[in-house]
Amino acid sequence: RSSETLDVRQNPDLYGMLWPTLFPYGVGMFDDPLRTSEGFRSIHLKTHVKHYLRNADRRFQLHLSFIFVMQSIQMLRTSSFQSRLAVRRSWWPRAVAAMDKLDEHVLDELIKKMGRTSPYIPEDEHEQVMFKLLKYVDYCSEYLDGSTAQVLAMREEIRALSRTCGTPSIFFTLNPADAHNPLSSFVAGKDIDLDAPFSNPDSHYSSFTRARSLAANPVAGAQFFQLMVDQFLHTFLGVQRGDRRGVFGRVRHYYGVVE
Repeated sequence: RSSETLDVRQNPDLYGMLWPTLFPYGVGMFDDPLRTSEGFRSIHLKTHVKHYLRNADRRFQLHLSFIFVMQSIQMLRTSSFQSRLAVRRSWWPRAVAAMDKLDEHVLDELIKKMGRTSPYIPEDEHEQVMFKLLKYVDYCSEYLDGSTAQVLAMREEIRALSRTCGTPSIFFTLNPADAHNPLSSFVAGKDIDLDAPFSNPDSHYSSFTRARSLAANPVAGAQFFQLMVDQFLHTFLGVQRGDRRGVFGRVRHYYGVVE
């Protein structure tokens, strides 16, 4: 334990210290500078994590903290390096005037005050300028999964489809019900008989047991969900058929959102 924070970028030894059981030989960690040298191919962090989560031994899938910590690191990097500030064109002159009056020391003190008091009311002219700037400037992070900016971007895509192709003809809510499907047990690594799909192939697994297996292995739950969605789109709606015809006829466009 230490009061100093550790750098999670270009620091492969950190992951070996975090999870010695996952990297017992001290190799294969993320952001290894050796991969940037000649003769090696650099691997993006997200691609590297996905590769480990697809390993057959499932040790990365079943680890209690690996998925959550790596998701937090990925979101931190995305919010830091793939985000931007946006200002409406009509507000640009006022935003520039407010930025010219910014004072670094006043900003540091304002952050501390806002952390202690909520809601905070500006006390002087400099703090009022800070609040005006917050009004004029928006933080955009459409690359960050689950962010408000991503939701707004999806909303604009739906509006664009509606303007181009008309309003949707049908709305459909899909619930794969993973705790009631034998395939979820198979994806989670359970030994079930897939040759007897109509004879309760996992009869010794209850819905509660399946739910526990998926809670212990969230990757299996994600794989099962992806399998069900693909089957619904490709087979039920027929979007990958030659004539693109399914149960509801020819599907021209579709748009799906995961809750």
